Formats: sequence, C-alpha cells, structure tokens
Amino acid sequence: MTSVQEVLTVLEQAGFERLPKPLTVVGAEFDFEAAASGTHTSHDLVLVATDQVPRKRLQRLVAGLARSLDLAASRRPVSLVLIGGATSSDRMELERYARVLPIASATPDIAEIEEAVAVLLPLKLPNAELVHGRDPINEVMGALGPSNRTPDHIALITAAADGTDAVREALRQYANDGAGWTDQIENVDE
Repeated sequence: MTSVQEVLTVLEQAGFERLPKPLTVVGAEFDFEAAASGTHTSHDLVLVATDQVPRKRLQRLVAGLARSLDLAASRRPVSLVLIGGATSSDRMELERYARVLPIASATPDIAEIEEAVAVLLPLKLPNAELVHGRDPINEVMGALGPSNRTPDHIALITAAADGTDAVREALRQYANDGAGWTDQIENVDE
C-alpha cells in the first residue's frame, strides 16, 4: 500500500469520503494524487500530495483550486497533506491557499499519518471512569467496610451527596452532639 493510500485509509476510517480523480470543481479538473471530502461533522476538502510532484506545479494546482472554490462560493476549508515534507518557502506559498499538514517521511507509518492529520480526526476521549475515577461515595463506603460503618459515618457520607454546605452542617452537628451542645440558644435575661 502506498503512502497516499495509507493517508486515504486513515481519513476514510475517520468518516471522510474518497473523491474521484481528477478532482473536478466548476468544470475545472485538478490532478492531485488523491482527495477526500469530510462528511458528517467535518466539511474539509483534503488534498494529498507527495514530494514527487514538482512544487511549482503543486502551488499552481492549489492556487487554481482555491480560485475555483471561490467561484463556486464554497465554504469548505482546504487542507493539504504533504507527504515528504516541504521547504519553508514552499510551505508558506501553499499556506496562502490551504492548511498544510506536512508528513516529513516519504514512507510514513500510520502513527505519523495520524499525528499529521490529527486536526481532521475526531477526538478520542479516554474512558470516563479513567478520567473521573470511580464514584467517591462508593469508594469511601468500600474503604470503611460493612463492619466499620456507624450511623455518624453514614450521616456524613449521605451529606456529601448534597455538597460541601451539607457536610459542614453534618460535621457541626456531630461536634455539637459529642460536646453535649444543642442548637437551642438559652434565653438569659440577667
């Protein structure tokens, strides 16, 4: 499988649709090595080129495509995956018309491709349990064990579900009970 095919495979797995060659926009044909169009959440037009294409030709192709998209009143962002890298001056010229996603290697592996096109791929979120951990109330109950759970523990744990003010009030009540104090204010007239 060629590097261009591998880039297309990564894009297709992310929901992009491969476009036929040559790419045709407003009747004009553009002979990029490959192109894909975003579907669903992404509307990017992704072009794929290698270092085998002379840079001046690539610059003319990208500039012509940009003009054709303007004529068609297209709002699609254009990204160019450039396999084999580019000099800074070539890249600056290309960036006038498209977001350039360079891949330095002429024969990249999948990880390099995914890193280069990461801005086009959906986010991979970690498992919610790993991010947020387990339920803290269940963790405390498990740490206490069934034999160590007193009514005071249960009151504090239950208050935790209602927030910090509820815990503060439960702790105040616990301390008052331990000291033998009540919440009633004594009426002292003298």
